[in-house]
Amino acid sequence: MLQIQLGPERPAAPDDSLRRSTIGWRTGMTEDEAWEAGRGIWKFNADRALAQDEVQIINTEGVVLAVATITGISKHHGRYALEGELRRGDPRVGEPTATPHRSRNSVAYF
Repeated sequence: MLQIQLGPERPAAPDDSLRRSTIGWRTGMTEDEAWEAGRGIWKFNADRALAQDEVQIINTEGVVLAVATITGISKHHGRYALEGELRRGDPRVGEPTATPHRSRNSVAYF
């Protein structure tokens, strides 16, 4: 499993290639918003990410915001974004993750 931890919400770069206005996490986000904020754009090992079945998007408190099946990646100026199918209504959403994110990096592999 790939896990992406989102920091606090902030404005996206003006040239964000995913055309997002904000990135990061805020209270009350929907699963769709968490997926859009969390799926990219990251520096990670593309082969290792593609070898994973799913991704969990979590906040800095360790709460699962969204779960998706990874179907591919797209390249964005030397970094990557995940492509996938959001698993709306996954029972883990809203619960503490079973795999605490102990890395200082936003992206972790389990």
